[in-house]
This record gives sequence, structure tokens and C-alpha cells, in this order.
Amino acid sequence: MNNLRPAQSIRRKSKNKRRFPRLEKGSFLFSKPWKPRAISRHSWFIPPVLQQTFCHLPGIGTTTERRLWREGIRDWPTLITEGHRLLHAGRVDAVCRVAEETIARFERRDWTWFDATLPSAVKWRAFGELGQHALYVDIETDGGFGAEAITVIGAFDGVATHMFVADRNLEAARELIEAHPLVVTFNGQAFDMPLIHERFRHNLFNHIHVDLRFPLRKLGLHGGLKLIEQIVGLERALQTQGLDGWAAVRLWQEWQAGSAAALDLLLAYNREDVVNLAPLMRLAFDRLKSSSP
Repeated sequence: MNNLRPAQSIRRKSKNKRRFPRLEKGSFLFSKPWKPRAISRHSWFIPPVLQQTFCHLPGIGTTTERRLWREGIRDWPTLITEGHRLLHAGRVDAVCRVAEETIARFERRDWTWFDATLPSAVKWRAFGELGQHALYVDIETDGGFGAEAITVIGAFDGVATHMFVADRNLEAARELIEAHPLVVTFNGQAFDMPLIHERFRHNLFNHIHVDLRFPLRKLGLHGGLKLIEQIVGLERALQTQGLDGWAAVRLWQEWQAGSAAALDLLLAYNREDVVNLAPLMRLAFDRLKSSSP
């Protein structure tokens, strides 16, 4: 059974028009303190974009992908039947084979295949199909190296936050991550997810991982998570303002020395890390979607 949604018409855009607006420091997008309830998983309409993606196919880059969109080819089945009109003759067979595999993998919900196949710069598109089941993840460490350095794994599922603490319930994070087909982090491709995969090395997660650093960079938002939050107008609680990763290391050391208040503050800091990823993901998706069909 083909679960792909039908292609939708688009307007031809001027080549001279900027694909999406750049965001400069001081351009506050969230005028009011953001609340988790603002992204109730049942309150959004999220258009499908992953199924319009061709740049993972052999020999197709973003330029060719856009040309296909302009010519009305906006999903994988249409590419298979109509792509020969626009693709190089020597490339058509290879493209169609991978497109057919893409459809089969999508229908089987083989998200691991998509995670390994999609370029990091376009993984944000998976939010269209999987955003209602996204899990926002962030870890803290004791400043050491390797998976044993993880002290906290924080997660936000769009409704509730979940805190997993070393020597308490850290292993329980595995089940929560397993249950979500889309995992969103900030700089997680280089830091969080390699350590999580090492920690749960006997487990193969079936998800697509979106590292927000890449789509936010396309919008002109550079720097660390805290700086980007300030640029777009996301506020943190007074008690956690000024804290960073090294402060999290210190708070863990204080907790180990017997300070319960230090652990409470560490968890509050991590909780804001994961909760704030959600509006940033939606911001990136909405802005970048404007340059897609």
C-alpha cells in the first residue's frame, strides 16, 4: 500500500528572491515567554517535506532537486514515472532504483536507513512527517570522556520532560529514545548522540536524528544554543541564566559532595535545554519549508 501523500502545487519563485529571511541578533521572534503547551502534538498542521526530498538520490543535488520541483515532480512515485524527462539518460536507472528503495523503506518505517542516507543539511525535513512524535534530547557530563561521563540525559516529548540521572535511572532513557522515530538535539551529531549510542551500545535505535545546528546555520543563526535563544527571544528562568556546560560539571561535583540543591539546579538547567529545542525546531522547519514546494 502506498502511504505517500499526493503532490501539492507550488508557485514558481523568482530566482532573485531570497529563499528565507536571515535572522539577526535582536530580531525577537517570540514576544512572550514560550510555554510547552504551545506545541501540543495535536495542535499543529505539519506539511510533509521528507517525501519531496531527492537530494539523497545518486547524482542529485539541491540544484537539480529544485529544478524537479519547478517541473512538478514533488514526490518519489512521480520521480520514478516522470524523471526521465529531466534527468541524464545514464542516471535514470540508478535514481529510480534508489527512489523505489526509498518508498519501501518509508513504508516499513525504516528510519535508520533515512538517518544514514539523508545529508545532515536536509534531515530537518523529517519533521514534516515525524514532528508530532519528536523527542528533544540533551545530555550533561562530568567533564570526562566516553559514555561513562554522562551524568544526565534530559528529554522532552512535546508534552512532558523526562530526567535520567547517573546512578539512579540513566538506563531507563534507552526505552524512551527507542519509542521515538525523530530525535532532535543541538550539536548532538558531534556530542550527545555518539555518547548515547556508546552508552547503549547493544541497542540500535530506529530514528532520524536532526542536529539543529545545521538548519539554524542555514537561517544565519550561528553560535551556541544560549546565544541563539537570546537572538530569537527565548527566555530562561532567572535561576538558570548564565549557566553553561562547565557550570553543569561543577553542579554535578557539588551534588556528588552532598548538595541536593545542586542537583535540582542541574536538572532545571537541562530541562530548559531540551524544552527550548522544540520551538527552535519548529522555527527552523517553518522558515526552511518556505523554500520547498
